[in-house]
Amino acid sequence: MADGYEYPLIDGLSVDEIIDLVNFFQTIEQAYEQSSGIERSEFLEAYRRFQKIVPSKMEQKQLESAFEERSGYNAYQVIKASKDEQNVNLKVREAHNGN
Repeated sequence: MADGYEYPLIDGLSVDEIIDLVNFFQTIEQAYEQSSGIERSEFLEAYRRFQKIVPSKMEQKQLESAFEERSGYNAYQVIKASKDEQNVNLKVREAHNGN
């Protein structure tokens, strides 16, 4: 949605953890941008890794909020779809900007 934004990160991460966090944010983008969405299993794997890297719910919500502010993509909507739907692919129809 927004061009040229940076992914939110936290200090003290290894290179592999940074790659995994960026991958998580990219799966959210795919759920919004790709016509077929993102494979549910691929998203869930990225989400589980995100939860392992950032075990604090508060920090998770802060990163998700910062990502939404920068990109316009709401991580909660994709997470919710992954729990509510048993579809093979997750597709979010439009970004929720809180307006």
